[in-house]
Amino acid sequence: MMKYHTGRKYFPEKIQVRGDYMTSIDYMKVLDIAALAMESDSHIKVEALDLKKFKANIKSPEGNDIEILATVSDFSMELAIDRDMFEPKQLRKWLAEFEYNLEQHFFKNIVIENSENSREFKIKIDF
Repeated sequence: MMKYHTGRKYFPEKIQVRGDYMTSIDYMKVLDIAALAMESDSHIKVEALDLKKFKANIKSPEGNDIEILATVSDFSMELAIDRDMFEPKQLRKWLAEFEYNLEQHFFKNIVIENSENSREFKIKIDF
């Protein structure tokens, strides 16, 4: 294993924190694109719950606070949105805009899978 010398200590190739590695996906960019697709002009408030879990609050154009729970893995990201925030027709429109903007910003084909249960919509993004 290759080690890096910083003057005092040697570190392995990836720094391990609490058993997990930080992800390589730019989750802030994805959340910004989600806000752009919602036509929100406000700042996104992001709170880290863990190294791979984040809670984001976005203000909708109508003035409602939309809470998104983002879970990031190595090559995918899952967003969970409360079911009361969107009507199914609004969600389909937002997903189409969201996917288009993701592809434009990341310059690659993005696969989005959505599912729902009784309390939330789940959107899985494969990079």
